[in-house]
Amino acid sequence: MSKLRLDYQRSVKPFPWEGALLLVLALAVVVASGIYYRDLSTQADLWESRTEQNERAAQRQLPGRRPGEHTTIAMALEVKRANEVLRQLSMPWYGLLQTIESAGGKDVALLGLEPDTEKRLVKISGEAKNIAAMLDYIKQLENQDLLGTVYLQSHHIQLQDPERPVRFALVVVWRVRS
Repeated sequence: MSKLRLDYQRSVKPFPWEGALLLVLALAVVVASGIYYRDLSTQADLWESRTEQNERAAQRQLPGRRPGEHTTIAMALEVKRANEVLRQLSMPWYGLLQTIESAGGKDVALLGLEPDTEKRLVKISGEAKNIAAMLDYIKQLENQDLLGTVYLQSHHIQLQDPERPVRFALVVVWRVRS
C-alpha cells in the first residue's frame, strides 16, 4: 500500500478582493455619514440662531412682557406635559388590562379599549357570541374590584353574519388605587 499525501493548504493564496471591496465600501459609508452629520449640524446651528432671533424680535414687539416671562411660560407648559406623562405611566395598566381580558371568556372578543385617565373611565368595544354572553360579561366586569359601575353605551346585532354576534360598547368606571 502506498502512502497517501494530503495537502490541505494552498501554497499561493489569492488576494482577497471581496474583503478589500468591503473595506472600501465601509470607508465610503463612514465618509458619507460624516459629511451628512456635518450638514445636519450646520443646519441645526442655523435653526437655533433663527429661533433665537425670532424670540428676541418677539420680545421687542411685546413691550408689556418681561424678558424671562416667555421662558417661564414655556417651562410651565413643559412641566405640565411631563406631569401628565408621569401620571399616565404610573397608572396600573397591567392590572386594568388583565381584569378586562379575564372577565371576557371564550364568548367575548375585545375590539378596543380607550382609557380616559382624567375622568377615570374606560370605553370598551367588543363582540359577543350572543346577548346573554354580553350581559354575562357586563356582570363579570361589575364584580371586579378594580372596576366600578359598567354602563352599556350601545349594542347591535350583526345581521349580515350567519351566527348573529352582538357588537357592543361599554363605559366602565375605573377605580384607580393610589
